[in-house]
Amino acid sequence: MGTIIYQEQFQQLLQHTFGTRIEVVKSQVANRQQDYVVMLLQLRRPTLEVVVKLAGPEAVMPSTFDRTAMLDRLVAAQTSIPMPETLAVNISLDNWPWRYLIKTHIPGQELALVRKKMSADELSDAYRQIGEAVAQLHAIHFPWFGVLALEEEILGGEEYFPALALHAQLIIRSARLRESFLSLLEAKKHLFQDVHQPCLCHEDLHGWNLLFQRRRGQWRLATILDFDKAWAGHCETDLARLDFWRGMVSEAFWGAYQAVHAIDPQYTERRPIYQLLWCLEYAQMTAEHLADTQRLCAELSLPRLERFD
Repeated sequence: MGTIIYQEQFQQLLQHTFGTRIEVVKSQVANRQQDYVVMLLQLRRPTLEVVVKLAGPEAVMPSTFDRTAMLDRLVAAQTSIPMPETLAVNISLDNWPWRYLIKTHIPGQELALVRKKMSADELSDAYRQIGEAVAQLHAIHFPWFGVLALEEEILGGEEYFPALALHAQLIIRSARLRESFLSLLEAKKHLFQDVHQPCLCHEDLHGWNLLFQRRRGQWRLATILDFDKAWAGHCETDLARLDFWRGMVSEAFWGAYQAVHAIDPQYTERRPIYQLLWCLEYAQMTAEHLADTQRLCAELSLPRLERFD
């Protein structure tokens, strides 16, 4: 993105969206990748704080912004979780040099940072709120499993196992790792035969996507970010990842979640498979991640994995 052209065309986009009197009071780059940027803007005329995502034709980051907007509306309509309002979205590249999404900004601090500021009771209450919110997400049901497209259309089928296999094929980039995981799935196919309820799975719940605000002396869940990976899957994929990431679940979480949804007895057998799927999707050669992956391989009686490439 050329700086001068970028600035001129970006101003034109803001005027197209908010009117010619729009003024940017303050801007901050929250994320920058190849041909991709996320900005936080404080505006005047109208007075508003917004998040702007831009993805050019060479972006490698997910930029299905119309799908993101659809999921934000779905969650806002069917849960009590505060969600941003989409103000403008276009993925055509017809009139602008990028796909774009402009939505209202919900202020908050990442759980990964603020939990250090919380007392034991406050942290327990935060986990309770997360358990309630995740339970609400999993109460959003679909007629079958698969990839979520626009207007809640689902590209998949009624059975869980083939949808899970397709999901794995889409997210594991390495052909070698993908083949290995699909072989594991086939060997464990019997564990998935009784899974029948498709629901909204966020698929990326972690301490940086859960925002909290301090309101009236209490920490309150502000919003859940980044539904980019969401699909019509099984609730256990989210639970397994939360269970895997250190410091993301507690008795308070499970108590709040299980007040709405019972945990299937076979969850403990399926859990390491879902966790290994995330390890192979992420596939970063850090010592911690490799050690976690090797531990799961040992638990699943798989050959020891030395490298992800």
